Amino acid sequence: MPQTDRGAEAIVSVVDDDAAACRAVAELVQTFGYQVRSYETPEEFLAEVNGDRPGCAVIDLRMPGMTGTELHQKLTEREIVLPVVVLTAYADTPSTVRSLRRGAVSVIDKPYREDELWRAIQEGIERSHELLRRQRHQQAIEQRLRQLGPQDRDVLSLMLAGTKNRSIAKKLGVSLRTVENRRRRVFDVMQADSVALLTRMIVEYEYGVVPMVNPSESWLSLPYERAAG
Repeated sequence: MPQTDRGAEAIVSVVDDDAAACRAVAELVQTFGYQVRSYETPEEFLAEVNGDRPGCAVIDLRMPGMTGTELHQKLTEREIVLPVVVLTAYADTPSTVRSLRRGAVSVIDKPYREDELWRAIQEGIERSHELLRRQRHQQAIEQRLRQLGPQDRDVLSLMLAGTKNRSIAKKLGVSLRTVENRRRRVFDVMQADSVALLTRMIVEYEYGVVPMVNPSESWLSLPYERAAG
């Protein structure tokens, strides 16, 4: 299966204290043309990972010192956006549940089937792209919001509530010209050309959502149902 452009920048990290097992996973990943980095200890991995590129981490559950479960927890604590696939030769229900609750893509028993592991890795990479897209979108909006002073934000808040300029001026005890200037600054800083767009950006920031890449606009094809009566 050829590597797609979308996966060109992805890195698959393999963390396993068993050198032979680590090498086997790495060779599988390389077969499909993806970049791979191998680590024999969780500490080595944590010293390098930063989550700024899409990818996936394949980690062994039982390792000396820090376990795979603890490593996954460290990634979560550091807010590193990197989906995890857990491999284990000692599967048990509690550890599986813990891993899945922390967001693991899958928990796979050793010895694993290569197709099963590869499907999980692919899912992890796809999930990583979406998580990074959400994170970057959030950061872009936050960066703009940070450029708005308290007075600008007061005006923005009232704009989002649908308050007219004269009413904003009255509520804030400032002149209409001042409100118009602050309103213009809000649009400039937020890179928006309408209150509707400002509203959407704030909703996206508050709820951690991102615009769809190719919206289907399926609502346009909904059948028309005339209201009764």
